[in-house]
Amino acid sequence: MSTDVQQREERAKDALQKLGLEIADKWASGFQNRPTQQLILQKLIDPVVNHVLQTMFPWMVGSAILFLVLLVCTVVTCVIVLRSTSSHSPVPLQESLQSQITQLLQTATAAASV
Repeated sequence: MSTDVQQREERAKDALQKLGLEIADKWASGFQNRPTQQLILQKLIDPVVNHVLQTMFPWMVGSAILFLVLLVCTVVTCVIVLRSTSSHSPVPLQESLQSQITQLLQTATAAASV
């Protein structure tokens, strides 16, 4: 009796599997025709894409503005640094350092001689 039940279960599984394959095949072949593709595009894909773009657009604009602000700040900083280093010639800087070193050496020799 148990073998009879197992056989019925196996036949039922096979029948369900065949039915599922047939439904999937018909469903997939239904997408192959042009009107169905257009309907899915108009009713499903376009609204989803529009919704995603509408919700993401402010974030994309904000990110772009932030990027531009950072870029401008970087360029301004580079210009300020380049102008500040080019306004001082290296010669007065060297003379200034040499005078400071000379003063330190004089102070050190004066302190050592005392």
